[in-house]
Amino acid sequence: MLGVLPLFFFIARVIEYTRVGTPSQVLWMCHLANLLLAIGLLSGHVLSIRIAVLLVLFGIPPWAVDMWVIRIVTPVSVLSHLGGLAIALLAISKTRMRAGLWPLGLLVFLFVQLLCRLFTPPELNINTAHRVYEIWTNTVSAYWQYWAISTVVVAVNLWLIELALRMLFPPRFDGEASREDAKTRN
Repeated sequence: MLGVLPLFFFIARVIEYTRVGTPSQVLWMCHLANLLLAIGLLSGHVLSIRIAVLLVLFGIPPWAVDMWVIRIVTPVSVLSHLGGLAIALLAISKTRMRAGLWPLGLLVFLFVQLLCRLFTPPELNINTAHRVYEIWTNTVSAYWQYWAISTVVVAVNLWLIELALRMLFPPRFDGEASREDAKTRN
């Protein structure tokens, strides 16, 4: 039942963005990570939970920077990000972290970024799918360079987050963990 909360956070963001006329903003990775976390928790799909946790944790620093830059902070935004973080940490404390999942997190991120490039308004620049993020324009001017650098940064950060989670929440070495992972593979 814990999965109901990140689902609520996602739906609250959909409502908030729809009210202001920018529903495509819900495609930011941090919101989709909450949705993936909800799906994983509600279905018991451990791999989805683990990938969602990586992406939730990855999204917190960029969200904080964005709130500082644009100076728009809403209660729903704070609830969805910090609430999602709390649920993610609780979920990973139960499911534990496994090695080698950061590439899947990167693939999910890149897939979502591609969808945003194809289907979202360029002026919203969701998941920086269209242009260099404003605070980096003096450093990198060509989008392809920005995209290459940011992809490496995303990869390294997901790897570091996975490493930290594996230290904080190491895998179990019991029959329960084996059954859990076998279920995920099927």
